[in-house]
Amino acid sequence: MKLNTNKITSPIMSNPLVVIIFLILALIVILAILRPASPFLNFGVGLNAHIGDLKGSFQFEAFDNNNSLQSPEFIMYYAEWCGHCKRAKPEFTKLMDSYNGPVKLSMVDCEANKEEAEKEQIKGFPTIRYYPNGRGGGYEEYSGNRTYFDFDQHLNKVTGVLDKEPDNAAPVM
Repeated sequence: MKLNTNKITSPIMSNPLVVIIFLILALIVILAILRPASPFLNFGVGLNAHIGDLKGSFQFEAFDNNNSLQSPEFIMYYAEWCGHCKRAKPEFTKLMDSYNGPVKLSMVDCEANKEEAEKEQIKGFPTIRYYPNGRGGGYEEYSGNRTYFDFDQHLNKVTGVLDKEPDNAAPVM
């Protein structure tokens, strides 16, 4: 008995254009899977075909200019020479050392990072902002007291987390 060693190929897969389209689609699927892991990965594909009188095009974009994938941030913009900043900075540093919630805390020295200060239109010091969708998006200006307790209370308010159980709370059994 003799085995048939001829390759069995699909007539669809023998067309090079179809193979290329399948490869592009596979690449798009792979990039879509990797997209949540890297919010900075953007991808766009375009394909134009012209066969005789038939013309066609295919465009696919996987760009996400929405900052919803970024975590919220609470930022203090300061200048080393500013007296108000000198008083607020240790309080904010204490908050950064003790806070372990979902909001990213950071301080930006506007003298060392002049481009960022200009981009964020920082006019006075200290400027303290809460960015619900990460830096570069919309923000809420913080105008409360500049103590550890007040910073912490503000974070708890914007994240919906109680810092401690109220005094009049019933005991949990």
